[in-house]
Amino acid sequence: MVLQRAPQRAIVWGYADTANTLITLTMGDKIYQTTSSSSLSNAANGSIWALQLDAQTEEGPFQIKVTGKLANGTLETILLDDVLFGDVWFCSGQSNMGFSLRNMFNASVEINNAYKYPKIRLFTVLTTQSYNLEEEVLGIALKWSVASNDSVSSGANSAVCWLYGRMIHEGLGGRPIGLVHSSWGGTSIEWWSPAEALKECNATQ
Repeated sequence: MVLQRAPQRAIVWGYADTANTLITLTMGDKIYQTTSSSSLSNAANGSIWALQLDAQTEEGPFQIKVTGKLANGTLETILLDDVLFGDVWFCSGQSNMGFSLRNMFNASVEINNAYKYPKIRLFTVLTTQSYNLEEEVLGIALKWSVASNDSVSSGANSAVCWLYGRMIHEGLGGRPIGLVHSSWGGTSIEWWSPAEALKECNATQ
């Protein structure tokens, strides 16, 4: 995956079984700690925790290690390997953004050259709707993947998103780029807006 580089401070978060669980995050020689909170709208997920990392100027790769106790007292450890710090772009919209790279003109050239860009990472959200505010995505069409012939040719990968990310990557001297793709053809802006914004504007979905 790619997290946002300096001057922004990336946030890493997750769930715990119970509130007030001590969470320890280690990245390099830096250690962060916090406790989980029970302030969730979706109580089924237990409690939530979040840590804001220091602004990171080095691109990595890094390993992020997170530890915390489960409800039964077992210490659980989660490792995130090969994490880069660069620029993260959210690619959203309708069918023009959703148009698959493998269906574009000259697609074979882009697919065959994708392995040359290992510092571009791709993530695609599954097109699943909800009438309620969710803490996280309801499904994943393409999990965080290094750019490769296979990941770029996936039907879940957007042509516009990939081409934009590749050009930015090249234009910035090979800076790591994270591309998060979430689009749905024919949707209106209201479906992408929080309920509070719609209420302020006297609009409905």
